[in-house]
Amino acid sequence: PLLKEAGGHRLPIEIRNATQVISMDEPPTAALRKKKDSSIRVAADLVRERVASGLVSAGNTGAVMAISKMVFGAVPGVDRPALAAILPTLAGHAVLLDVGANVACKPHHLLQFAVMGHLFSKKIVGVSSPRVGLLSVGEEESKGNELTKEVHQALKKLHLNFIGNVEGRDIYNGRADVIVCDGFTGNVALKTSEGLVEAVLKLLKDELSRNL
Repeated sequence: PLLKEAGGHRLPIEIRNATQVISMDEPPTAALRKKKDSSIRVAADLVRERVASGLVSAGNTGAVMAISKMVFGAVPGVDRPALAAILPTLAGHAVLLDVGANVACKPHHLLQFAVMGHLFSKKIVGVSSPRVGLLSVGEEESKGNELTKEVHQALKKLHLNFIGNVEGRDIYNGRADVIVCDGFTGNVALKTSEGLVEAVLKLLKDELSRNL
């Protein structure tokens, strides 16, 4: 009824019913086992069956990741899927990954993220030779923790346009087209950015409405 009221009944939209709901605070593993008729699982099954071309969700991110990996499987050579965010920069756009799927990573995971980010930037964003940077606490390759130091040396050996370490300030200045980090660091960077935008908009609104 709502679709018809909005004029959507004339569009090529088909509704598939789902009898279960995955809440936002539900553990992904529990949703994977117990909610086989949730909208996320139904949508994933439709993609696997090639009835649908893609899955879009505003729901539980962990559940989407877990169900998608189980239903679709993983690309050979990829141990863990990564969440990628496309961020605006002074020079265009940058792909930041991982932004929350994997809070604890090993070096080979970040190498896989770098390759996936490179391909995403090239094929989806349209950058011919994406510059790949490793998010760290300093530009020098000696800076960072043991994870970033090991990943830095390994990235130098890959056939990517690796530009070395980048810092938090480089996320938006356009220095890199792809920025690689673990999910813990990436999620903090993403949420900090969201909070900053909200604060700046409120400050601007308060100042502009104060007086002429």
